[in-house]
Amino acid sequence: MKPYNKDESKRTQVRRMFNNIAPYYDKICHILSFNMDRLWRKQLVKLVAKNEPINIVDIATGTGDVAISMAKNIPNTQITGIDLSEEMLKIAQQKIERMGITNIRLLCEDAENLSLPSNSFDVVTISFGIRNFENIDKGLSEFHRILREGGSLLVMEFSTPKHKVFNTLYRFYSKQILPVIGRAISKDNKAYSYLPESIVEFYQKNEFIRMLQNIGFDNCSAISLSSGIAHIYTGVKPKI
Repeated sequence: MKPYNKDESKRTQVRRMFNNIAPYYDKICHILSFNMDRLWRKQLVKLVAKNEPINIVDIATGTGDVAISMAKNIPNTQITGIDLSEEMLKIAQQKIERMGITNIRLLCEDAENLSLPSNSFDVVTISFGIRNFENIDKGLSEFHRILREGGSLLVMEFSTPKHKVFNTLYRFYSKQILPVIGRAISKDNKAYSYLPESIVEFYQKNEFIRMLQNIGFDNCSAISLSSGIAHIYTGVKPKI
């Protein structure tokens, strides 16, 4: 599915959508997730830190929250933040400069066609971005390519809860309440209808794990967050 249902590619529409909502993105995320997004990101960073990585790529880095958290909490690391949206990256750069962080560089690139060298990074992370890809297989293949042997991929993405009552409440919230608040703050009539719908359309946990395995990742698993509202998927590029 596409944000604006036009003839343009999904990639073009996603870039325009995030450019449109960039000034409001952080505020809306915190409001609509009841600040749970902050806790989820902390858990992701703790998992990354266990690998003691030196070179990290944060895909769909957006306004930079994950990259900044990793830069502040993981010693001796160099982080490359990649995003398709110029406006999101402008906000990320402002945060980085305001905090005096020197170990993050930002690149505006298509994550399905990265300019980064093969077999060069210890960890690749992506938070709430994979479902917006035009070709998820191609994106995952790029992540696999740039990771060194033994390097880890961590994908944090929304999902639909399995518990029947919780699922019903979640769907009502995401379809009836989230779009109204999102539209009121961002003035984009389509973005906050597309975003919850894209969660429903995204792969189920076991389907996405199989996709990671098919790309060539080993030791694939999923960690449930907040009763299945989101998951952190992990995989390792095997050593040959």
